Amino acid sequence: MVSDLELLNSSEESLKWFQENSIKIREEFANKIIAIKNKEIVASAKNINELLIFLKEKNIDESEVLIEFIVPKNEIVILG
Repeated sequence: MVSDLELLNSSEESLKWFQENSIKIREEFANKIIAIKNKEIVASAKNINELLIFLKEKNIDESEVLIEFIVPKNEIVILG
C-alpha cells in the first residue's frame, strides 16, 4: 500500500509532467480522459467509466493516478 505522502508526491510530479507536456498530450488525446502515473499515460478513454475499467484490467489502483480530461485545442470549458 502506498502512503499518503507518496501519493501526494507522485500526484505532484505527474501534474508537473502533464503541464510540461500538455501541448503534445492535447494533440494525441483531445476529447479523451487520461490517467497518468509516474509521468506516463497509463490509460485513456472516451469516458470515465471506460477509463476505470481499463485501470482495473491493468491492475492499477485509481487512487494512484492523476485523471485529466483533455480539452481540444481552441476550445474552452466553463465549469458552473
